[in-house]
Amino acid sequence: MAHPGGVATQLRGDRTRTRILDAAIRVLVDQGYARASTLAIQAEAGVTRGRLLHHYPSRDKLLMAAVDHLARTRIEEMPSQVDWPADPADRIGPAIELGWSTFHQPYFVASMELWTAARTNEQLRSALVPTERRLGPTVRQAVAGFLGPELTSRPRYPELYPLLLSSMRGVASTYLIDRRDPTTDPHLELWKAMTRTYLL
Repeated sequence: MAHPGGVATQLRGDRTRTRILDAAIRVLVDQGYARASTLAIQAEAGVTRGRLLHHYPSRDKLLMAAVDHLARTRIEEMPSQVDWPADPADRIGPAIELGWSTFHQPYFVASMELWTAARTNEQLRSALVPTERRLGPTVRQAVAGFLGPELTSRPRYPELYPLLLSSMRGVASTYLIDRRDPTTDPHLELWKAMTRTYLL
């Protein structure tokens, strides 16, 4: 049987880690990779330096853990936030809109900061590649949840998925410098039509 004191300590540790990870995302998004120091994250999180280094002794590992944590949490929650239509064909519109919305979340901006920095940082790149690969199945599972099993079992779905993902990521990157309303993007109707063509 777990000791009550041990459980309380574990809960405090979990809350502290979550606070540090959330602070890391805010600093990374607001100030960029170059200025996302452990001191800046410590100040944002409101924790002691010893507490931060106890949980995350490396800045880059902290930043990657923060993006991974936020992406998994937000993406896994998304399918349950929509009242999905019963007809699979009617799911396509809301599924594409929800998928597109994921590219306008803080974790996407934070990921782009890390990817750009990794271009000239071999150590960061070496650590980032396996992290991104681990996140891949979470994203695939979420997208499958958006569309539902009837559509994702269609023969051409394996072709469609990487096309949608790479296209949305590319278009979303333009929003990093040209901030506008993503819900009015003309690509939305194109992605919906492409999905209907592939799956219906």
